[in-house]
Amino acid sequence: MTEQRGSRIDDMALYDLQHVRNALTPLLNRPGRPLTPGDLEPYDQLHYLGQRALDHAVERLCVKPGAEVVDIGAGLGGPARYLADRYGCRVTAVELQPELHELSEELTALCGLDDRVRAVRADALTLGGAEWSQRYDHLVSLLAILHIPRREALFGVCRDLLRPQGTFCIEDFYARRPLTDGERSDLAGLVACPYLPEEARYRDDLTRAGFTDVVWTDVTDLWTPWVRDRAEAFRGGYEERVRLHGEPLAGRLLRFYGAVSALFAGGGVGGVRITGRRD
Repeated sequence: MTEQRGSRIDDMALYDLQHVRNALTPLLNRPGRPLTPGDLEPYDQLHYLGQRALDHAVERLCVKPGAEVVDIGAGLGGPARYLADRYGCRVTAVELQPELHELSEELTALCGLDDRVRAVRADALTLGGAEWSQRYDHLVSLLAILHIPRREALFGVCRDLLRPQGTFCIEDFYARRPLTDGERSDLAGLVACPYLPEEARYRDDLTRAGFTDVVWTDVTDLWTPWVRDRAEAFRGGYEERVRLHGEPLAGRLLRFYGAVSALFAGGGVGGVRITGRRD
């Protein structure tokens, strides 16, 4: 990711990996067959709709076996492992946060995918020079750009990473209307999203970075019930969550999931899937 994700990114409940390690313990201690991306899907896809979202991205981008893909804000590496395993891609998973990066490497090794997934701990805004320029056929970023306010710089880097005619798929939040002070406060404090543009500004940032054939698909109606059901499921199983994670962490996760659900239900925050290419 990038150091511009927001001053409280380390405090974001979703990125407190103790709850992930707690849930993974039975899998990590399981004898016999190695882990697969399918085993990890409930835990390592830090975006919405899990592997189904990646299937859609592959279809839209016409990804072929052997394609070079870069994932910006790769989190725990779940998307990278799935793309490598299911579609035969070679994936570079870029993530700044050390805890996410380290667990990503651990899980990739346990899945036996080290030869196709390369985890890089780096600030996305620093990816430059000959090592990175025009290296990738495709770029993906799933619910990561919302943490990065420096869009002009970021999209410039993303363009430079892609080969001519290279394509991208971004899933992100955007502002569907002017946000209230309360919405902005929850986005910044609980979601580590210090800046959320409306559609026109977002599109303009992409165009000025040199992207063309941009397709903007609003997925708010798809994501709103998803985040609502996630919050309700966590609330309904809260006693078990407390037993597994402890009261402080379970409480933080409950507040996080509830806040995201409320932001979507209020109509100010929307979801978008964006595809396009560089010249």
